[in-house]
Amino acid sequence: MQGENNHPYRACLLRCWREGQAAAGQEPLGRFAVEEILHERRRQGFSSLEGLIAFLRGELAGSEKESSDDET
Repeated sequence: MQGENNHPYRACLLRCWREGQAAAGQEPLGRFAVEEILHERRRQGFSSLEGLIAFLRGELAGSEKESSDDET
């Protein structure tokens, strides 16, 4: 999803759900998906919240870099 197009913004749909039954004393597995809903529809899936957050940080860092490049 990262900055292949020169669009001023992106819109994404975030889906979160739990899979399966949790074992005693454990939390159920969380699943996450981010789908770009404008332009070219692309979907990225994650099996952990940490993976999702790392992806979003990378996307935002790429957007900030592109913005600063456009301003110079």
